[in-house]
Amino acid sequence: MKFRNRREAGRMLAQQLGAYKGQDVIVLAIPMGGVPVAYEIALEMRAPLDVVMAKKIGAPFNPEFAIGAVTWNGAVLLDEDSMEKWKIPNEYVGEVSRKLVRDMKEQLDTLRVGLGDFPKLYGRTVIIVDDGIATGNTMIAAVEAIRDQGPADVVIATPVIPKELVTDMELVAPLVYLDAPEDFEAVGQYYEEFEMTSEDAVRGLMLLANSA
Repeated sequence: MKFRNRREAGRMLAQQLGAYKGQDVIVLAIPMGGVPVAYEIALEMRAPLDVVMAKKIGAPFNPEFAIGAVTWNGAVLLDEDSMEKWKIPNEYVGEVSRKLVRDMKEQLDTLRVGLGDFPKLYGRTVIIVDDGIATGNTMIAAVEAIRDQGPADVVIATPVIPKELVTDMELVAPLVYLDAPEDFEAVGQYYEEFEMTSEDAVRGLMLLANSA
């Protein structure tokens, strides 16, 4: 399956989330690419749209190799097998995590201009959206951080996820997806248009969704 762009993927994904329509839903996107997908879901659900930030923690020998993830509020999720295999010290994780948290908080302030305080999640159905899941680390960290805020339910929604990750992610939270290919290589290969989503575009979509 190939999507024209993130907005089309979001409209298709929204149709698979009908069971949650009418509940007290809030849609949280993982920026940047998750926001256009989540925007379409928020419109269909007539729900508010906001962002939740999590970043991968890269290994010291290769920043692109994820050994875990950290959320904007400092919750850290580590791949203990990788930590042990590569003898990665906790001091390294702490240093990288603190920098990522600072960066995420600054970016959140930039992206959420005009939105006020972060919404309360207690007792609500929270749908966390990304434009694709490659390793699952970032999404799992986001789910755990949101779950700590007492929502009634947390749902993962994504257009595409590797088939090998589906069972693991379903153990984390209810999972709604459109495609789970066996030959997954990168999220971008499932979109005809996969340009970078700018901060201006994110702010515009969030303001538009929350004024609808």
